[in-house]
Amino acid sequence: MTYIIAREYDLLVRGAAPAVAGVHALPPESFDALRVFLQTPIEGNKGQEEVIARPTLRGNQPALRLQQWVGVIRTPDGTTVELLPKTHERDGEADGEAVTRSRSLLLRMLTVAGDNYRAALPADLDPARMPLFEVVLRYGLEILRAAIRRGVPHAYQKVREERAGLRGRLDMPRQLRQPPHRAHLLHVSYDEFLPDRPETRLVRLAIERIARMTARSDSRRLASELLHALADVPASRDVRRDFTRWKLERGYIHFTPALDICRLILNELNPLTAGTASRVTAVLFDMNRVYETYVAHLLRRQNPDWQIETQVKGRHLGSFTSRLSNKRRPIFALRPDLTIYPPGQPVIIADTKWKQLRTDRSFPHGINNADVYQMLSYSAAFQHEMGHRELWLIYPHLPGLPDNFPEIELPEHRYLKVVTVKLHQELPALYPQLSPA
Repeated sequence: MTYIIAREYDLLVRGAAPAVAGVHALPPESFDALRVFLQTPIEGNKGQEEVIARPTLRGNQPALRLQQWVGVIRTPDGTTVELLPKTHERDGEADGEAVTRSRSLLLRMLTVAGDNYRAALPADLDPARMPLFEVVLRYGLEILRAAIRRGVPHAYQKVREERAGLRGRLDMPRQLRQPPHRAHLLHVSYDEFLPDRPETRLVRLAIERIARMTARSDSRRLASELLHALADVPASRDVRRDFTRWKLERGYIHFTPALDICRLILNELNPLTAGTASRVTAVLFDMNRVYETYVAHLLRRQNPDWQIETQVKGRHLGSFTSRLSNKRRPIFALRPDLTIYPPGQPVIIADTKWKQLRTDRSFPHGINNADVYQMLSYSAAFQHEMGHRELWLIYPHLPGLPDNFPEIELPEHRYLKVVTVKLHQELPALYPQLSPA
């Protein structure tokens, strides 16, 4: 089976290709399966439809240019493509070390961005050195194990059977029809407290599927232990119906995290975005969204008294009068990444940019004009108070960039600050200095 480790914006080529950095050759069957999946529109960070890869050519060969999505894709023939962040390694770092650091960074950010990855792996496992596909499966098993250890949900089930002794209620209509040679047996009905319910059936099926998909013996062993704990539970035969009937009582709330894992494994959907079912198994994350969530987490952790909202909706840049209804209608919706309310300070609008600044240029290091125009639009819609108005653009830090940047003065007392996050640190410091109001 083919296993490829690629980065954001790398090129996937159909058929043979020379060994060039950032170019990855795929067998024709695998490429064709991926092409359909990767060009299916899905919802991106700002609500617009995006694709995971864009079609292009490399010479005369069909190719796909990856976008800002990371994760794991697996085709029906077993070809696996692991997509890692294009993190900013130091010059001279060995490729294996770079892969480990990129994988470690992604897992650290996902721990914040998604509940599915908050389970702790055993101490003897280093997820940064495991294939990402195996990491996803193992995290799923660990979360399911934690749920099962706290108690398997049970429910009363109506049982009807024929037995030698009386239990529950005698089923008189059936008993009256009992033939003489079976008159010594009783038809009874009673309620029994059993673990056979929609939630446990889905969990069992998810564990069975993980056991088939994983290539690690320790993960298969763990799956076997969990299946033994669910020995009295049959696997779901109607996944869609059981998902609609998923309803946990108060005593079984600890089983709630299992729902996302079951959806991930059984529906093969993207856990953070609106994915689509496909013959291709995929777990994909939009790095724009992951980075935004990670930055919001850092700000909340370091400033617990701040109120921080993400992706605030309901504001528009303009409006127009409809000819049909003669009413004013908003147009050009705005959705800033972060809306920050420091105590006693005017609101701050911030946007996270998963982009590389240019270390080979002087300030403003290649900041896109469109990003600044966007911040002015946000300010017009969200910062109505007069006086000092603060805007932040937050980028990943690169070696060669200064720790502090000059403040950019914009029209009408608006000030733009450029902030960078040192992602290589375990807990990056993110302390922009507030300007006096």
